[in-house]
Amino acid sequence: MSTRNRFSLRGLSARGSAIGRLVGRAVFGDRRGLALFLGGLCFFGLYWRIGVFITDTNAIANTLVNVADGHLYITEAPYGGGREAPGTYRADGRAYGRNYGIVFFALPVLWAFEALATVLAPSVVVFALWSLVLVGFATTVGRLLDRDWIVVGGSGLAVVAFLTNLGVATPLAESLYPIFALQVVTLLATALTGVVLYRLVAELYDARVGLMAGAATVLGTPVAFWASIPKRHSFTALLLVTVVYALYRSRRRTDHSASFRALAYAAVGIMAWIHAAEALLLFVPLVAIDVATAPSNDRRTLGLVALAFLVSLLPFFLTNLLVSGNPVQPPRMLTPFDQAPGDLDLSGGGGGGIPIPVVGTGVDIALTFGSLLWDGVVVSVTEPIRLYQTFIRSGFLSGVASGDGLEAINLTMLESAPLVGGLLGIPLAIAHSLRGETTTRLRRHVRTPVGATDCYVLACAILFSLLYVPKLPIHAQVTVRYLHPLFPLSIYALVRVPAVRGALDVHWPTALWTFAGTVFVGSQLVVAYLGLTNPGLGEAVQFHALLAIATGTLLGLWVVARSLSTTVPDRAGAIALGLTTGVGTVFTLLSGLVYFASAGGFALPAMGVLSEFLALV
Repeated sequence: MSTRNRFSLRGLSARGSAIGRLVGRAVFGDRRGLALFLGGLCFFGLYWRIGVFITDTNAIANTLVNVADGHLYITEAPYGGGREAPGTYRADGRAYGRNYGIVFFALPVLWAFEALATVLAPSVVVFALWSLVLVGFATTVGRLLDRDWIVVGGSGLAVVAFLTNLGVATPLAESLYPIFALQVVTLLATALTGVVLYRLVAELYDARVGLMAGAATVLGTPVAFWASIPKRHSFTALLLVTVVYALYRSRRRTDHSASFRALAYAAVGIMAWIHAAEALLLFVPLVAIDVATAPSNDRRTLGLVALAFLVSLLPFFLTNLLVSGNPVQPPRMLTPFDQAPGDLDLSGGGGGGIPIPVVGTGVDIALTFGSLLWDGVVVSVTEPIRLYQTFIRSGFLSGVASGDGLEAINLTMLESAPLVGGLLGIPLAIAHSLRGETTTRLRRHVRTPVGATDCYVLACAILFSLLYVPKLPIHAQVTVRYLHPLFPLSIYALVRVPAVRGALDVHWPTALWTFAGTVFVGSQLVVAYLGLTNPGLGEAVQFHALLAIATGTLLGLWVVARSLSTTVPDRAGAIALGLTTGVGTVFTLLSGLVYFASAGGFALPAMGVLSEFLALV
């Protein structure tokens, strides 16, 4: 090779490395963010099963199969009920799916996996990739802490894990390739949710608190439970925290504030491609708060924001135009394929005939959206028991359990994530911060970066609750999946409480050791107890519900007491935070390894062996 060629290759390599570092900083922020991302993927892989666990997945998997063949409509439908699977719609006599945004994100993953499967056994590809992620995680953490033994030990563990999985591996059916691709993008979205929250809290306070907030999200909340299940909820959570992060950064007067403002609207546009109604939930409060609190609303800035929003909406418009003939009529507004044509949910037109006017559709959407929110207000006022059964305690509800084989497997927000119990101290924290505030000073606070962010978080939490409370509680939600995006918002709200930050600042080692003890020792105690009592599925899940309520209440009482008196020890709060996070982690692990392990094969075959052993205990 000539000297010129060598220098050319070195130049290309240097430019490639520079681009990689630039992209890495843009996505992860720093090595801590990368470590959190890789660690989250390693954790999710422990209980990741490749298969269909909820009937809605069939429609999106059928859609991916057909999009991979080059068309949006569904002709080949190998999963579930075929073209009559829930989530399939009719237009011009053809069947179409939904969540096309997720489908197109999964498409390159499917193609890449099919290419790798021609070289290696597909199942080997899966756990080999996980082992590489483990090596990356160990290397990143080792460099962060300047500990070579972590790099060596983590790499050795990855080799052992690979060989162990290789020894018990079973073939992966080709029919599962699309399911795998959909699960991969969902895993990535879930891990990134923790990263974005880390970056937000790190900007607000410091990297340590931010890292613990991100880790608590991916380990101690149902964000982890749904990480491998291809539903929109994981993407909604990611895009919502992205809007929150971008909104906060855009309020700070820097050279990039306009770019972050544009990013907030771009995230909403991407959300529309996945689920238009939830995109509206993100959009309405964003416009109101953004315009009112923006550092500048000059023509240049607004032009950049409008351009970014329009570009992000192009996939949404184009997909709708090709499917329904109307750029603002998403597939969800079409007739379900198993129903007679003309039974539309939101529009007044037929199922795929001459499209109704765009303006008319927009008015219909706005009116329907407002009506749904008003229904939430009415239900909240007239049926407060619904709120209690959604946020506090569920138990056995005959109307809900009838759809789950008469098992009480559905949990409330508190039962799903005991960390939510700490929000009991939010009213006191707000009252303390507003003590002596005049109306003018309060308005001034709202216009600050953190004040505008708080307003947006609160508005989104209220809107999501109002939209879905009329249909909750409902079967097959397990962890209130319709309110899934509220979990990362809850962690954000929790770290905004001064008492919580004070405990983490000083006693973070106590919180970490408590978390580790709860996971490694507490999980064994739970398994031993369940082995002795031999409960049914519903009884086991309700045991976790009571455990979550107990620990969540403990955390809540500490937050309230510490907010009222400085004599309450911070160490007790650190213990409560570690305990509640660990309880959430134990439920996620046992759910994947024991309670709901019957569907699908484990991505890591060795974990399947462990699951069978735990089932015998």
